[in-house]
Amino acid sequence: MYGSRMPTPVEAAVHAYIRAAGERDAPARAKLLEACIADDARLVTRSGVIRGRAGIEAMIARFQADPHNLGFRMTSAIDAAGTTFRYRSVVDRRDGSSVEFFDAGEIEADKRIVTLLVFAEPLAER
Repeated sequence: MYGSRMPTPVEAAVHAYIRAAGERDAPARAKLLEACIADDARLVTRSGVIRGRAGIEAMIARFQADPHNLGFRMTSAIDAAGTTFRYRSVVDRRDGSSVEFFDAGEIEADKRIVTLLVFAEPLAER
């Protein structure tokens, strides 16, 4: 994935978050989230703000428990530089539909994600 170089702190945090989002084992997921999500992190969507690592963990558990969701997949590379990142993903649904997401965020000094902005559905063309 990184060739012979070590991942940057922001790349490592984002990859751990993506692994956590797909992890079905709650204790393993909690351990991943502790490593990559700040205690006071915010996940911001158009419908509201989820505050704190525990809130984000509960949101992931709800997603995984929803029988309509088959899972998610990455549809872009992770663009990470400095303390910021962005990537695209898709949630596949049991009825054959899918929902596209664009996520962007930043890490804090302790190298954990502190802000995650989540946008559902692609932008309309001009």
